[in-house]
Amino acid sequence: MISIAIKFPLLQMEDKSTVTNIGQVYSNGRVRVVEVDKKKAIHYYELAAMGGNVRARYNLGANEAREDNMDRAIKHWMIGTKSGHNESLKKIQDLYSNGYATKEDYTKALQSYQTYLGEIKSSHRDELLNLMRGIVTTEEGYSH
Repeated sequence: MISIAIKFPLLQMEDKSTVTNIGQVYSNGRVRVVEVDKKKAIHYYELAAMGGNVRARYNLGANEAREDNMDRAIKHWMIGTKSGHNESLKKIQDLYSNGYATKEDYTKALQSYQTYLGEIKSSHRDELLNLMRGIVTTEEGYSH
């Protein structure tokens, strides 16, 4: 078994998806590539999460939940919901349903997710989608 850093010395560590994938390789282990190394997996997830990768943030939350650190898991998943990560919202919902998260936690997660959805919605985006669908809206509001 060899280190991924040695095997792939030209790896672009700026690519947070790649860093997340490295974390998954160490988390799950890959035959003939690396042995399972949870510390390295967490290290790479943390690097990717600090760079804004929501999947890595989700994985950190899942790791904390496995370790029974529900408060830390909620914090990771709350950051994910603020970035529109639906799976993070579902995890907080599950924790609320099972008594590990408060109603306040769940409400805050829902509000953060809704805020994100509102931020990505815009009239310009809607116009582009309509153009792609072949729907043209005139200034008078008529469609054809």
